[in-house]
Amino acid sequence: MSLRARPDGPGHPVPVRAWPEDEALWLDENGVRRPRAARHVLASLAALDRRGRYAARAEGAARILTGPVSALALRDAEAAIGFVFSVTPYGYGEEAF
Repeated sequence: MSLRARPDGPGHPVPVRAWPEDEALWLDENGVRRPRAARHVLASLAALDRRGRYAARAEGAARILTGPVSALALRDAEAAIGFVFSVTPYGYGEEAF
């Protein structure tokens, strides 16, 4: 299984980060600590689709989350659950979805 990010545009592949080692880096560089962004990331992961600037897709047992700067590889269901619990607190706030 190859955990490579799809290009964000013609010929512009985004770097792939690994969870949990690079989670903090991925959250910071993709702005996921903001409530609205966190909600979009969680919705993308739940539906495996694109939500605004964030997209998620399945790649075998793994899930790949792509943000505006980089992608994050969640290697299995346990990693995806851990990621959701990590990001959920950022998704609260008054800002509209």
